[in-house]
Amino acid sequence: MHPNHAPETLRSLRSAAESAAVFGTVTLDGAKLECPAKSSVASAEYRVEIAPDGWRLSLGTQDRWLSESIESALVESHDSMEDLLREELVDLDWVVAPPKIRHFRDESRRYVFECTIPFGNDAADDLRRTKCHLLAFESMFRQLGDMSGAGSEE
Repeated sequence: MHPNHAPETLRSLRSAAESAAVFGTVTLDGAKLECPAKSSVASAEYRVEIAPDGWRLSLGTQDRWLSESIESALVESHDSMEDLLREELVDLDWVVAPPKIRHFRDESRRYVFECTIPFGNDAADDLRRTKCHLLAFESMFRQLGDMSGAGSEE
């Protein structure tokens, strides 16, 4: 069951995402925050949504090639997504075990990388959790595949 302060948390998260200046135009539509990837070679967006078991954080794209470039970068690095996310969280002074990241194709045929962040104790805790994980997700994926817009020239 989601907390009563969820709308307030999403509004505050929107402001934090805009201030971070690492996303395109951030939008809030009801219970869903959308943050377009700023410099990806293909359209991709980060989302934060309220789910029954926590905050659903995802990166999604319709572009199969972009999804495959991320997968290839992971294979080449020999790191798991959770290990990479843990490193980014530590860089943000958030030392917790990272959530399990799922990769799948959803019903709208988007390629999705998704995790669930458990609800916090209050609005401030929820904002801190979701903000830290959103920024860590963005930093992690920006360095994978062609999310940085640089492409692979090898």
